[in-house]
Amino acid sequence: MRLGICTTDFKAMSVNQLFDRVASYGFEAVQLSFASVAETGFEADGRLEIPAEVPPGVIRTIADAAASRSLSIVAVNGTFNMAHPDRAVRDEGVRRFEGFAAAVAALGAPIASICTRTRCAEDLWTFHPDTASDAAWDDMMEVARAIAAIARRHGIRLGIETEASNVISTPERARRLIDEVGADVMCVVMDCANLFHAGQARRDRVADVIGHAFDVLGDDVALAHGKDILASDGLRFCAAGDGIVDFDLFLMLLAKYGYRGDMVLHGAHGHASVARAAAFLRARIAESGQ
Repeated sequence: MRLGICTTDFKAMSVNQLFDRVASYGFEAVQLSFASVAETGFEADGRLEIPAEVPPGVIRTIADAAASRSLSIVAVNGTFNMAHPDRAVRDEGVRRFEGFAAAVAALGAPIASICTRTRCAEDLWTFHPDTASDAAWDDMMEVARAIAAIARRHGIRLGIETEASNVISTPERARRLIDEVGADVMCVVMDCANLFHAGQARRDRVADVIGHAFDVLGDDVALAHGKDILASDGLRFCAAGDGIVDFDLFLMLLAKYGYRGDMVLHGAHGHASVARAAAFLRARIAESGQ
């Protein structure tokens, strides 16, 4: 199992600077955000975090920079608010996804990581009570089917996570989405920190929460995230090893379900945090024999 990192854990910079930084920690894989690469000229706006297109020259620059450092681009962030209350925003996300998916395929990345998100109009990372409504589900599903058709044309898969503030807030909802859209194109990005809801982030709940997620979704895991969460009544995310996620259990369950992919670190910010999390995950992976 190779260890990688999400590029969103670093500030935006030129791709050569970014991949030099990634390689300096010994990572072998990246989950790329186009907003992390200065050459794309793209900035996320809190609703749509994908560009409509990436110039071919920039794609070549990214691919060459990755190859020269022996970095594999295992996924690309395709985040936009699939449940936004304004249909025009949802439609714009679908429109952009065609060019985005073409760029992902050109980079040879197998997965576009998507988030089903929220009814909050201003910021797709903010909780809104209407996110659990039938109307939000129906709007999200319409978008999911549209971008799944695009993904199929470009030969990539869509990776979803379970997150408390999302339309896909439970493993059961993720299961329903995969079954309705198709496991040929939909897959799971398993981020154990994101499985918890407020009030659940307790050490005595960890095994049950993670075990249940694998019971429901284990066969569809296509990418593993190395993020952690602190014990609290809320949702306080942190770098791997600083919280309560049982990574030995996580790795054991990945092996049980035949996972052969990578572990992508996420949620570590600053040199000391990244270095500490990387060392922690490498030790856990080595101990697991994967």
